[in-house]
Amino acid sequence: MILFDNCRFLITTPNPDGVIERGWVLVDGPLIDSVGGPAESPAERLDAEGAEVVDCSDKLVMPGMIDSHNHLANYPYNLLPGIDPSSMDFNGISECLEKLIWPAYTWATDASTYDLTVLAMCNAIKHGTTTITSAFPWPDATYRAGVTSGIRTIIQPQAVSNVALGDGLDDEGYLAQTEEVIQNYHNAEDGRIQVAAHPHTTYSCSEGLLLGCMELAERYDVGFAIHMLESIEDRHLSDAQFAEWGGIINYFHAKGLLQERTLFFHCDQMNMREAEMIAEAGVAISHNPQSNATYHGSVADVPTLRAAGVTLGLGTDMPAGNLFDNMYTAFIVNATVPPDQEAQYEPWVPLELATIGGARAQRLGDEIGTLEAGKRADLITVDLSRNTTLHPLNAGNLLFWLVSQGAGTVVEDSMVDGEFLRRDGEFTQMDEEAIIARSYEWMANFESWYSHRKATGQAVTVRKYPDYESR
Repeated sequence: MILFDNCRFLITTPNPDGVIERGWVLVDGPLIDSVGGPAESPAERLDAEGAEVVDCSDKLVMPGMIDSHNHLANYPYNLLPGIDPSSMDFNGISECLEKLIWPAYTWATDASTYDLTVLAMCNAIKHGTTTITSAFPWPDATYRAGVTSGIRTIIQPQAVSNVALGDGLDDEGYLAQTEEVIQNYHNAEDGRIQVAAHPHTTYSCSEGLLLGCMELAERYDVGFAIHMLESIEDRHLSDAQFAEWGGIINYFHAKGLLQERTLFFHCDQMNMREAEMIAEAGVAISHNPQSNATYHGSVADVPTLRAAGVTLGLGTDMPAGNLFDNMYTAFIVNATVPPDQEAQYEPWVPLELATIGGARAQRLGDEIGTLEAGKRADLITVDLSRNTTLHPLNAGNLLFWLVSQGAGTVVEDSMVDGEFLRRDGEFTQMDEEAIIARSYEWMANFESWYSHRKATGQAVTVRKYPDYESR
């Protein structure tokens, strides 16, 4: 047993009622045994019995966070503005994919995916994430990275029809791969690694691939994840593509794709009618404020989505991102966009999205997302004795200050299933310097590949058909 005792602040649930001063959490194996306040601490008894007691008198202890949308191995796109400035000269999501995103997927291999995914997991753990998703090809590599890092991992093997990626798969190949990955890895590592079917989005997938992924999700009772309405251009072109259905959400409803297992990424352009439709069906959304604001100049209207009853998680959408930063971004953009917006949410709502909201979005709300007896022991600590941004704190301002001033926070301890992944500010299972050094080799490899293809007139994105084509 491990007791996190005398916590300066303990957040059991992401709201004011969940804040306990001088509380404690007792971990027994992979589960939380019990949680309580200072008067109930079992420290003296457990210490006498030889159990490990962690002094948290200068620490914030809280649930590990859940990154509900990411593409973990896609580090190379961060290099492209320096290699080829024209890669940033795009107008809308289609050109963004063409110039900035697909080149890295075209270049990627199983080996690069493993190393760069481990790096992304290292970054996530360092900044408080204990559950992470990855929508990317080469899912075997994602699985191995999840085993190496120890983080709770949801593999979303990305399937796409409209471009030829480095894995060389067609629609049938992607469906066969998705089924094999589900059979091999879903609920592996005592349930710590799971799988969800993932067609990239409607405009990049044939209808056969889209519906085939849902058929697999239903057959094996796994999640179904897809990009949805992530820019103004996407809204206009999707409306045109699905005009005969009355819009893309009506199309999903007609095809049986609005289900409790369905997770939409982004949804920056969803209206109240659509939000109410998906809420009734139990569909969840991953809110990605930083990536959407950065690359598309729009973000989801979280107050409207919450008012409709939609389950919301928080995602970074980029391997170098972190959820502490995204919590602040989620708070600030919804305070100002759109200008005439009357609704606003409580300052701790972004923390809710990053914890229990993300857990529910992944259909894991009964297992993670809060610190409660019987749940998985996924938790993090923040050292307050050396933190100059989270200061001064008291029980009344803690949640607001954590959301508004916690950007960039690095955690002291990180635990998943009762195992320390980070202890006293150091990784327990990974060599951070070696991981970063290896990534530099891959970045040099990508730059060489990209520059050679450009110099020789070869495409860095190989199209099979244009986006938003009716099929």
